[in-house]
Amino acid sequence: MALPQLPPPIDITNETKRGVIDGLKKVIDVFQTNGVLEKEIGYQDVIHDPEILYNFIQTYKANSKLVSQIVVARNGGPVANPDTLLICNLSLAQIQQLLIKTCARYFLERDTREEEATVTETVTKKRFLFFKTTEQVERKTGGGFDERKVREISRYMAFDWQLPLLGAYAELNSVQLFELGQDIVALQSAEAIHEFAKFDQPTIKKAKTTAGQDFSNILMVRPGAVGGIATWSKDMYGFYRQALGDNAFEFFCRDKAFYMVCASLEKPMARIYGDVLCYIAAENLEEMQRLNIDKADVLITAMKFAFGDKIRAVLSRPAFAKDILRKLVESLLHVSQEKNQLAISAQITCKAIAPQVLDWLSKQGA
Repeated sequence: MALPQLPPPIDITNETKRGVIDGLKKVIDVFQTNGVLEKEIGYQDVIHDPEILYNFIQTYKANSKLVSQIVVARNGGPVANPDTLLICNLSLAQIQQLLIKTCARYFLERDTREEEATVTETVTKKRFLFFKTTEQVERKTGGGFDERKVREISRYMAFDWQLPLLGAYAELNSVQLFELGQDIVALQSAEAIHEFAKFDQPTIKKAKTTAGQDFSNILMVRPGAVGGIATWSKDMYGFYRQALGDNAFEFFCRDKAFYMVCASLEKPMARIYGDVLCYIAAENLEEMQRLNIDKADVLITAMKFAFGDKIRAVLSRPAFAKDILRKLVESLLHVSQEKNQLAISAQITCKAIAPQVLDWLSKQGA
C-alpha cells in the first residue's frame, strides 16, 4: 500500500499568494451563482472551518468545469490532473495544500489554546532605604497554544481527507508527532490515530527500528501492532512478517502474555500454525504444544476443515482447551501412524465432533 505523497515544497511570493486568494474568491462566487455553494459561505469560512473547506473541495471536484476559465493550466489548456502547473505557477495539489495548512493551523491554534485566567499575587516593594510595602497585583496566565504541535501537524497537512481528522490529530503529543514525521499521513482514520496514540515514545521508537521501512505500512494497516512489534527482535519480526504476510499485523496486536507462550515455538512449528496465531487463545496454544510438528499440523488442518468459518471463534475461547481440545490432543499423543493416515483419522474425528463443538460454542455467550 503506497503512502500518500506530499506535493513538492513551494516558496510562495506575496504576488502569488494574492493571486491564489483572488482566484479562490472568484471560484466561490461562480459556485454560489450556479447554486452549488451556499450563499452565506465566504472566503474566511472556507479557510478557517475544516468542515466547510472539506465540503468546498468536494464541490470543486464535482463541478470543476464551472470554473475552467478561472483554474487554467500554465499552457492555457485544461487542468489534466492535480499535479498540472497552473498559470500561477502552482499546481492544484499545492494550492489545496496551502488552503488545508492554513485551515489546520487556525483550527489547531484554537484547539490547543490554554484557557486564559487572571491570578492575584502579593508583591513586596522597597520604599526609600528601610521601608517596605506590599500590594496585590493581577497577572494574566494561559491563553497560549501548543506551537510545536501546531507546527508539526500543519507541516504534513495536504489532503482533503485529513480535515475531518484534525481533532484526532490534536490528541497526539509532541514527542509522538516527532517520531511520526511524514508518516502521520499513514494514519487515515480517527480509529487509527487513537490506536497509535496509546503508545509512548520508547515503544514507537523501538517499533520503528524493528520494522524499518515497513513502519509506514504498519500505520496504514494496523497501528495497534506497534506495541507488539516493539516486544520482538528484528529477526523475529522479519520471520513473523514473512510467515504470516499481512496477517502479521493482527498477530502483533496481541498482548505480551500471549507472546510469552509463542516464545517457545520453534520457527517450523510457528509456520504450521500460520494465521491461527492471530486468534488462538494462549490456553489452546499451550495445550497443542504437547504435540509434535506433524500431529499439530494434521490437527490444525482437520479443525479448519471441520469447523469452517467458526474456527476463529472456537480457538479464541480459552475454555476450549479444557472442555474439548485436551481430549483431541490426548487422542493423538500416543498414535503412531503415517502422517497421511493420521490426517484422515483427525479429519474424521473433528468432523464427528463438529456438532458438539458448535453447540458448545453457542453456549459460551458473548
